[in-house]
Amino acid sequence: MPTPLGHALAGLAAGTAATGGRTLLGPVKDVVFFCGVGVMADLDFLPGLISGQGAAWHRGISHSIGAVAVAGLVAWLWGRRHGLGKWLALGALAAYASHILLDFLNVDTRPPFGIPLLWPFSGEYMLSHHAIFPDVKRHGFTWAIVLHDLKAVGWEALLLGPLAGAALWWRQARRAREQGSI
Repeated sequence: MPTPLGHALAGLAAGTAATGGRTLLGPVKDVVFFCGVGVMADLDFLPGLISGQGAAWHRGISHSIGAVAVAGLVAWLWGRRHGLGKWLALGALAAYASHILLDFLNVDTRPPFGIPLLWPFSGEYMLSHHAIFPDVKRHGFTWAIVLHDLKAVGWEALLLGPLAGAALWWRQARRAREQGSI
């Protein structure tokens, strides 16, 4: 599975694209929001960490289109109090969906392979036959594993960093245009 860095970069890029670069909560808060929502599906690690069972709940229904819909609904309910429901929902849908897409496009070395992409319509675990992202080792701590994971982070930064950078540039350019027209 991609690292939190990869998920955060993808969440920022996807959320910004979905909202047209609009400033919703504030320039910094938007970045934090989209990055956070992009990583959110991996909060399913917490029950396993707390119970001492590792990744027992990881890659469950939080990695599905059903969870994407829930994220969008929660963002809409939260944002509508401030007149931002539609835009926050679109941004959250895109940022959360980016997580699901990245996990679908990775090398998975632990069963069950893939994610329950179509839950609640299907519980079948699915994985692309054309992986873009390498696996990340989460067990053991050797130099070989550290080097492998650093390469994975580098690949994610190389692939997703320019997209996130473009999103930041777009947001800044839009804010500058809007402030210049006041």
